[in-house]
Amino acid sequence: MLTIKLPQIFRVHQVPRIFWEDGIMSGYRHPKSSALDCVLSSFQMTNETVNIWTHFLPTWYFVWRFLVLSSSLDFCREPYHWPLLIYLLLVCLYPFASSCAHTFSSMSARARHICYFCDYGALSLYSLGCAFAYSAYAMPDHWVSGVLHRYFVPAAAFNSFVCTGLSCYSRFPEMEHPRLSKVLRTAAFVYPFLYDNIPLFYRLLFCFWSNCAWNEAVAGYCYHLLFALLTGFLFASHLPERLAPGRFDYIGHSHQLFHICAVLGTHFQLEAILCDVCSRRDWLRGRLPTPGLPGTFGTAGLAFLGNAAIIGAFTAALPRAP
Repeated sequence: MLTIKLPQIFRVHQVPRIFWEDGIMSGYRHPKSSALDCVLSSFQMTNETVNIWTHFLPTWYFVWRFLVLSSSLDFCREPYHWPLLIYLLLVCLYPFASSCAHTFSSMSARARHICYFCDYGALSLYSLGCAFAYSAYAMPDHWVSGVLHRYFVPAAAFNSFVCTGLSCYSRFPEMEHPRLSKVLRTAAFVYPFLYDNIPLFYRLLFCFWSNCAWNEAVAGYCYHLLFALLTGFLFASHLPERLAPGRFDYIGHSHQLFHICAVLGTHFQLEAILCDVCSRRDWLRGRLPTPGLPGTFGTAGLAFLGNAAIIGAFTAALPRAP
């Protein structure tokens, strides 16, 4: 009879410091696990198991939403939907990259860095996908075709390079200066988030000031921003495990809650964008030129290659890092 031996679990002081997580005292995997051990560990309770599944399962939810939309929207021959297509692809990418990073990050210290480099790159590209969707469908009425609108996506592509570069660099001083590392990594993702959401902030504030109609898109964007703020708070605070080290090692620590809030925020964001896609279609098509290949897939392709090059550069620098 074939038996599968599950990988051994360790306490915090039994693994190198690079693998330590704030407030997490147990549930660590072997720091030199094989790829098979990493996969098997996702089916036993470790401090990464819930992290893996809270992004792996939502990946397939977003893939399902993409396939359903593909059956009703003509993504191939309708340029109006190309920004939505880019957004949907990147929405499917970022939770999958995160799930893989958490799965295989215990193969070695070098593998851990590379896994999270890829995770950061996927998040940076997701922020660019948000900019594509907001620029195409969510821009405030009297900003349409203005200066900010014309340069909104190119600036977001540049921001993705800054985000990936800064977040990858933040792993290098992690051992000697953990607070600096955390500040750099937090800033790397707060900056593109604030930029991408400028149109939403304006629309929501203008709506509250002028008592405009409370439609599904406005409600969805409010929920999205609420969960985004919770996501940032959990990422930066390490609560609740910081208050009770060891109590939330397996279930309930901040990174698990961070994943759940991020996915819920993306869900509400997607619903709000789809509402704008439908409700503002005729108005936007009468005021904007038809999206072209260079401005959509060309920009997204160059951003993907640029972010991959940044990840490659930091990966190549790892052997020289302390």
